[in-house]
Amino acid sequence: MTLTVREMRGSEVGLIIEYFFQSTPEYLEILGVDPSRLPAPESWRERFRLDWAQPIEQRTRIAVIWLSDDRPVGFSTADKIAYGEQAHMHLHVTDPGRRNQGYGVECVRRSVGIYFDRLQLKRSANQMRSTWRPIARCKRPDSSISRPT
Repeated sequence: MTLTVREMRGSEVGLIIEYFFQSTPEYLEILGVDPSRLPAPESWRERFRLDWAQPIEQRTRIAVIWLSDDRPVGFSTADKIAYGEQAHMHLHVTDPGRRNQGYGVECVRRSVGIYFDRLQLKRSANQMRSTWRPIARCKRPDSSISRPT
């Protein structure tokens, strides 16, 4: 298995949109997402397109894709960006069969490095739901992550 973690291209944002629209209401509730508040897919795609067209210093979000043998297994997004200061990181394993299998731990480590490099961060706020055991055991929700060494 070859694991690749890299910044998501604008042409790949459909993965994020499909993930939320194909998830069950019960799963979205676990994530704290109200399905009635999701934007229409085309509207959401346009928001991403406009954001991706901005210089990184002016972006409102950035996304990282996680690939196993060149197939998407998840993604991470960062929002609430204060360039050069901090951002909020969100994590999603899109393949239900790969949840709680250890993919997330390595993907998170690599994603954090990308965010710190691309956004010149000093710290990242991590908004986790306690259902993700590897992080839940180590960090409390909304905890800070320092630059990886």
